[in-house]
Amino acid sequence: MKHPRTVAMAGVLTAGIGLGVVATTLKIADGTHTALDTTLSTTTGFLFLLAGAVAHVRRASNPIGLLIALAGLALFAEDLQFAKDPAAHTVGLALTAASSPVIAHLVLAFPHGKLRSRWERVLAFSAYAVVFGAAVLGLLVNDDPGNLAAVAASAEAEQLVKRLLELVGALIGGGVVVVLLYRWLAGRLPQRRLLSPVLAIAVIGAVSTTVGSALGSANPVSDPLLDVYRISFCLWPLAFLVGVLRARVGNAEMIRLLLERDGSGLAALVQDDEVWKDSRSIDALDAAAGLVLDNQRLAAELEERLVEVQASRARIVAAADDERRRVERDLHDGAQQRLVSVVLLLRMAERRLGSELTPPVAALLTSTIDELQATVTELRELARGLRPAILTEAGLIPAVRSLLDRVPLAVDLTAADVPRLSGAVEATAYFVVSEAVTNSLKHARAEEVRVRIGVEEDGLRVDVHDDGTGTADIDGGSGLHGLRDRVRALGGELTVASEPGSGTTVSAVIPLDD
Repeated sequence: MKHPRTVAMAGVLTAGIGLGVVATTLKIADGTHTALDTTLSTTTGFLFLLAGAVAHVRRASNPIGLLIALAGLALFAEDLQFAKDPAAHTVGLALTAASSPVIAHLVLAFPHGKLRSRWERVLAFSAYAVVFGAAVLGLLVNDDPGNLAAVAASAEAEQLVKRLLELVGALIGGGVVVVLLYRWLAGRLPQRRLLSPVLAIAVIGAVSTTVGSALGSANPVSDPLLDVYRISFCLWPLAFLVGVLRARVGNAEMIRLLLERDGSGLAALVQDDEVWKDSRSIDALDAAAGLVLDNQRLAAELEERLVEVQASRARIVAAADDERRRVERDLHDGAQQRLVSVVLLLRMAERRLGSELTPPVAALLTSTIDELQATVTELRELARGLRPAILTEAGLIPAVRSLLDRVPLAVDLTAADVPRLSGAVEATAYFVVSEAVTNSLKHARAEEVRVRIGVEEDGLRVDVHDDGTGTADIDGGSGLHGLRDRVRALGGELTVASEPGSGTTVSAVIPLDD
């Protein structure tokens, strides 16, 4: 789908070329214009159209190209006043100065195509209002025989309207030149390079017309001054086009947006006058933008790798849990059952051969049975420590209660309604409680333990606090350090707060599986 401004540009160019041909024909047929005047006016109009088209192709989103082309269209529309047809002649009288407000708007908006300050908007609006308002008023009092809109024709009133238009037009033109001059004086070197051709032509045109008007048409210098104005005016569209090509608005806007998004502070270099940068300035900023893109690409790659590492760690935890369950089953179904069978066989042998055994042999057999029984008990505890069956069957809270029931301490358990969670989350939370309580028994000499478990917005939260000596260090042993790695593997975090004499608090937040 074409850009709406492209469609408008196509219409302006089509109308401009058609009006240009008509205007040239009318001027030649009128016979009151010199060949130089006709050639310069026609060339100026078509140069405006050409410059506008090139500027639009350069940057379709920038309205400056459309404004340049509209100036050419308005110039040709002014020449309709030379038409013999009364309707066309009347329209031409209404558009006698149509190019003036368009050119004023163009100068104020150059090169970014927008009126940025309040004064610029006031000047542009005033130019349109005065020129077209005076044109309508002039039509009503114009005593031209071909004027179809005349209501109260009066030569005096027409002359008064013209004088008023000239006075107000001069004030507006002076204001435009002042704004342009202020930009040139306040701008940096690239800005001055860009504005110099436009400003020079504006000053030359203003001086030549002002001096020529002051000397009067009878003065022999007036005609050469008028020719200077026409020649300089003919060069104006080329000055606008050169400025647009040097401004490189598109690159500057892209770099500004990129640097603003990066937040590196470099955007300050292009925030205020990005469109004024010459090629060297843009090339320097382009290099900076390239570095920003590289940084963003590297950051994206790093984030992607971090996600992969976290997923890999989670897979390792899940694999470790699966391996624990396998070892637990093997111990329960294999070595543990065989040892129990050996104990039963030795007891049967002891009962059958009790009277036949010598006291040393009987004592040895009893000692062997006790050692095997102790081994079975330790093996059962080992298997239970890998992953309690109640954790798999009943869930986290029953498993924690079963764990705390065997602890020889005063235990306060507060657990909200915790639903069944994934096996990795439940196992990790269980081992956090188990390790924290074990440390309270072995190292902290605690007398009371408080356990809090609940589901929050950021995940499952587990807090274990004891009133012990408070000397725990997460980096001082392998237990808590390994637990932190396990919690982090699931995307969570484990912290330890331990102050001497204030006890220890182990807290873990484990994200829930989606």
